[in-house]
Amino acid sequence: MKGSRRALIVRSGMELFSRHGYRDVAVADIVGDCGLSVGTFYRYFSGKESFYEHILAIIEQEGIRKVEVVIGRLHSPLNKLKALYQFVVLGMRRYPILRGVLRREERFMYPGLDLQGGAVGNLRIRIEKMVREIIRDGSRRGVFRPGLYHDANRLVMVLLDTVIFNFDDPRVEMLAQDVLVLIQRGLRRRLRLRRRDERRDRRLIDEENPIEWIET
Repeated sequence: MKGSRRALIVRSGMELFSRHGYRDVAVADIVGDCGLSVGTFYRYFSGKESFYEHILAIIEQEGIRKVEVVIGRLHSPLNKLKALYQFVVLGMRRYPILRGVLRREERFMYPGLDLQGGAVGNLRIRIEKMVREIIRDGSRRGVFRPGLYHDANRLVMVLLDTVIFNFDDPRVEMLAQDVLVLIQRGLRRRLRLRRRDERRDRRLIDEENPIEWIET
């Protein structure tokens, strides 16, 4: 019963924070929405700020788990990089809280929220690490040509930030597609061969869910 009450509070908080942001949601709103008392909230959480960080941590852990599963099953470095990019874009759409914090929207922030560390900071650090690992592997295997750029890793992250900060633009879908093409053509070597890893990825995706971005 205790576990179910805690889960109810977390679910209620995530829904309310997603709709209204951090500032306009009170603890009373969170517990009232699931028929519990304010006292029950403080049995599980020390305050609203720590509760918000807990929700951000849930989003971070779930996001990292999912993207590692997807990337771990792919073989082509290019497909891995594009999958990581798609994961972030889809995550922004699915989690308004994450989108709001990454975009520094005031209603999703509170004084002292740690954007460098904490759940959000850790998520970004993990994504940056995965970008470095994928580009390094692609370069080693002759798929990517990062030497054309001063910092290919930073370039990919800046392109990703461009989509994040333009997410409210009605043409963001076209922008996202253009960025994927830019990443593909900008990093990949000019030689166009039908590579074994890409064929394996194509079969993998065909067996389950077709994904338009997969490179064949």
